Amino acid sequence: MAAKGLDASKTDSAAKPGEPPFGLKLDPDAKVLFKGKLGDPITIERTITNTSPDRQCYKIKCTANDIFRVRQPLGFIEPKETVTVKISFMGKAVPENLKHFFAFYHTKSDKKTDGDKNPRQIWTNDTKPQGVCRQLCLFELTEDKKAGDDKKEEKKVR
Repeated sequence: MAAKGLDASKTDSAAKPGEPPFGLKLDPDAKVLFKGKLGDPITIERTITNTSPDRQCYKIKCTANDIFRVRQPLGFIEPKETVTVKISFMGKAVPENLKHFFAFYHTKSDKKTDGDKNPRQIWTNDTKPQGVCRQLCLFELTEDKKAGDDKKEEKKVR
């Protein structure tokens, strides 16, 4: 079953006006495509590479915690290092295309001042991200047909 609501004007992943551009390398730097069988968990990966000379702290948020999971949603990335993040869709219905998104944030984190802090302590309500990227979600999901439906289709094909 194809998802509904494809709006071609919402196809770029970027920050909102007034937000700082994302300064790390995100791969793939494209929409998040969940492709698989509806009802089964579908997991994709994103890699984040710190291309800056400074240690960075990242945070990933989603639009619906009831249908999406992000592992590791927070963490540190040393200069020139890469982390892999797993993003899962666990919905029971086909969401509207381009309605949901994942927001990737990063900010500089100095080991001297933040050395004993965990990422949650870095991302307080007062923390301003130094870079933001939003990746919209697309869904290409299939539904299982009932056993009786398959037999009916086989008869029609013959």
